[in-house]
Amino acid sequence: MSLAGDEYGRRTLDFVERVQRAQTHDEVRDLVIRELEWYGLPFVTSWSMPRPGDKRPEDVVALNTRPADYIEHYFQNNRVQHDPVITQLWRSLAPFTWEDLRTTRKLNKTERFIIDEAKDFGANDGVVVPIVSANGSIGIFSACGLLPNLSQRARSALEIIGIYSYHALQRTQVEDRRQQGEQYIPLTPREREIMRWVATGKSDDEIAAILTIGRETVTTHVENAKRKLNAARRTYAVVQALRYGEISL
Repeated sequence: MSLAGDEYGRRTLDFVERVQRAQTHDEVRDLVIRELEWYGLPFVTSWSMPRPGDKRPEDVVALNTRPADYIEHYFQNNRVQHDPVITQLWRSLAPFTWEDLRTTRKLNKTERFIIDEAKDFGANDGVVVPIVSANGSIGIFSACGLLPNLSQRARSALEIIGIYSYHALQRTQVEDRRQQGEQYIPLTPREREIMRWVATGKSDDEIAAILTIGRETVTTHVENAKRKLNAARRTYAVVQALRYGEISL
């Protein structure tokens, strides 16, 4: 993965130095966005996910520039359960591109459709960099675009960029929250549990059956969560819950 001596190497080392000096989340965010634009990757998401079996979600969305209409479409149509990018993350911790999935995995019709429909929102290919911390938790740095540069040299550089960006975003996010205080009331364990099911596309009736509680109780918990997260709609409540690390995908 050595990049010394070429343009990718110089850019990458310069980026690492600048992102390490950044003091705020907004500074890191702007640096990451500008650097990825050079690769033709205007959309980026940096988040962490819990290990299987964890009872408390540790997911924290530190940065997301994907179009709001794409996020809403993704959740409303319950893409998360069949997204091949998500399933690949449970299979391997090696970096990969969407094109890798198209060419190396036998995707079914639904999986291929989920990847291909991103073209409607300005993304035809992307890179995904899994990041494993010392405690075993998994972080994800993912960027995509319509015609990105994902050559082998670019991919090596993007792996380094992804790792340093992920940690810098996490660091400054925690620091900013400590200084500003939380802007929402934390969800209760039951509200968190129900919002996880909402994120998978389950209706109130389906959630009630799964948890063996009344439908009205489910609706009440959802409305309470929406109020705490300052969200008028369920879809936005899911996005906010992901942003604050209340739920995971």
